[in-house]
Amino acid sequence: MKQRNQRYFTLTAVLLAVLLLIVACGNKEKSGSSEAEPTKQEQAASDESQDATFTFKDTNGEQTLPQKPENIASTVTYLTDHLIALGMTPKATVKSQNEDFPLYLKPFLNDVAIIGDQGKVSAEKMLSLGPDLIVTDTNSKEQFENYAKIAPTAMLENGYVAPDWQTAFRATAAAFGLNEKAEEVINTYETHKAEAIQKVHAKAEGKTLMVLRIRNDIRYYGDMDYKWLYDDFGFSRPAVFPVTSAESRYEVLSNEKLPEIDPDYIILINDNEEIYNNLQTLGIWKNMKAVKNNQVFQVASDSWFGGYGPNAATSMLDDLNRLFGE
Repeated sequence: MKQRNQRYFTLTAVLLAVLLLIVACGNKEKSGSSEAEPTKQEQAASDESQDATFTFKDTNGEQTLPQKPENIASTVTYLTDHLIALGMTPKATVKSQNEDFPLYLKPFLNDVAIIGDQGKVSAEKMLSLGPDLIVTDTNSKEQFENYAKIAPTAMLENGYVAPDWQTAFRATAAAFGLNEKAEEVINTYETHKAEAIQKVHAKAEGKTLMVLRIRNDIRYYGDMDYKWLYDDFGFSRPAVFPVTSAESRYEVLSNEKLPEIDPDYIILINDNEEIYNNLQTLGIWKNMKAVKNNQVFQVASDSWFGGYGPNAATSMLDDLNRLFGE
């Protein structure tokens, strides 16, 4: 009997030891599992943090912001156009020559603050708005240090010297890693343009066209800014046509030169009402073919002169459809 009890206690002790060993192993696995869990969470947090950062590359090199900017200030109208098209609509930008935003951008800029004129930005106003990114170009090199004290600043190459708005727009997109988005926007524009060409070509073919801007003088624009009107839409260049470049975008005309050009159509950008009113009193002007045939078409300076982006370009297509479309 005593031997049987001893065996019983021995077996019980062995079973108890095995049970304790199993429990201990289970706790160890649980402990290891609980230690692994925070590691995964930390990795996820790290990934999220990495995804949240925002990198851009400008004329000063590459910069990384801790998060994607939500409060962007643009100091140049064409860059505002670019940012809108890229899905980065600024919360503050400059106004047009008038007291408000350009008409072709106004629908996109509800509740957007004005920070001054292009080239005359109010640093105080911008500071009060607290942007997390300022976008400007090399025309503002002298202001860069002041801007950089307010917020990280992306300074891009001056887009106005690019051969066309598409080149300037692609450069802006590349700075923010949005190349694919830029191509989508340009493809949409090209489709719209092809449709406009079909509508306009019949009136354009064989007809001479002059792009004239009246400011403090009379300016005749050529291929630097309006090559696409002739090469794509089929308007003819008048026999007297300006030689233009990035450094010299127009030819200043005397009144006496106008009859030598005498185009079928005049696209007029009128930024000086007084000079234009005086011009209309002159026989030289009244006897021009386009004037006599009521083929002088006034267009908005904001888009046709100041615009250099996809929204401005689309606005010009809409004008051509309206003025020349069948």
